Amino acid sequence: MIKNKNQDKRIKTRKINYYYLKDPIHKEINFSSQKWIGDFVFSYEMTRLLEIKQLGVNFRTFHSATHNRYSHCLGAFSVAQKFVKHFYSKTSKDDIKLFLVAALLHDIGHGPYSHVFEKIAPINHEEIGRRIIKDPNLNIYHLLKKNKISPDLLISVYKGECKQEWISRLISSNLDVDRIDYLLRDSYYIGTSFSTIDVDFLIERSLLMDNDIFFYKSATNYIESFLLGRYYMHEEIYDNKNSYIYEWILVKVFERLKDLKEKFYENREKIYFYDFYEWIVFEKDVDIHNVYIHLNDNNLNSFLWSLKILEDDVINSFVNSFFGKEQIEAHNFSDNVLETVKKQTQNINIDNKYLYHVQEKGKKNIYYDGEKNSINIYDSYKKKAMKFPISRISGFSKNQKENNNKIILVNKNLIY
Repeated sequence: MIKNKNQDKRIKTRKINYYYLKDPIHKEINFSSQKWIGDFVFSYEMTRLLEIKQLGVNFRTFHSATHNRYSHCLGAFSVAQKFVKHFYSKTSKDDIKLFLVAALLHDIGHGPYSHVFEKIAPINHEEIGRRIIKDPNLNIYHLLKKNKISPDLLISVYKGECKQEWISRLISSNLDVDRIDYLLRDSYYIGTSFSTIDVDFLIERSLLMDNDIFFYKSATNYIESFLLGRYYMHEEIYDNKNSYIYEWILVKVFERLKDLKEKFYENREKIYFYDFYEWIVFEKDVDIHNVYIHLNDNNLNSFLWSLKILEDDVINSFVNSFFGKEQIEAHNFSDNVLETVKKQTQNINIDNKYLYHVQEKGKKNIYYDGEKNSINIYDSYKKKAMKFPISRISGFSKNQKENNNKIILVNKNLIY
């Protein structure tokens, strides 16, 4: 495990002498006019995200979905840059700096395989991100201080409590720089065209007014198309039933380790990256500075593979399935399928939670509620401001949901 000799000695950031990066979505991400942000871009805390897949375990289902959190954060920053260029003269330099760094660092707290890790460990990536930002033993805190950006003010942006309402809304709402980039990026890497939007067209039709961000009425159809694309991405990609297989595998491996704590501890010298992941098994708080900031997909994979040393049939069945040697099946749910599985497992002396699982898909409400998450529309002819009717989109998605929105996952390795 990587540890600093002194608690106040930070992980060094490499010095850079270039200020642009090529990107398949935004073509070129150029920060030559904001050279100060280069220190953040190439900080250890940011480059860790290179080793964390944006779509978590979805690459097991969609082979080309191997893009990472780092490229997404840079993409969100690039979209924020375009907004800044559009209304540069209407805001202060301090607000611009806050907005740009908030866009870049918004996912700094993600763990291995992104959102899936939050189902394994008792953490929230947003809370972890706040702890990273405020940790004086890490680079980000000192870079913020160096550039006269208050860590507390940055955190207020993520909490939606920033006095500059336009910044909070463009960082987290139903139409923000995060969603604009990840929907474009995910669509590109998966090979779909559900979520497309002309970013330049949208930004040209945005304005700052009364400390908030508005979009002209002429952009309404584009916004609606974008929101519908988000719904279809959830239906077809994010909630694809086969991706739930790999989420279930990871969750069950750690559940099994909690059942085998003593054996797990006894074999600690033989388990790769034991110190990185033992806090989950023993349900302790994570050390941000010495542990969390080094977690990524690669060392989690090594940890998982080395668990075979425990010689446990349950763990082996899941580990083999995760790395593609054997398969766990996903079936559309029906009472008949469930009854068949129950009959097949009734004489097996293994806890049913490791044999099968009924999973409800798409529980998360994909559209945010509340005033701070709304999309402001401005009718320039009537000189009138209004809210985009998000209920129209969310109502559509509810009506389109199938009556049977469940799947059943079956660990055939243990059953047959």
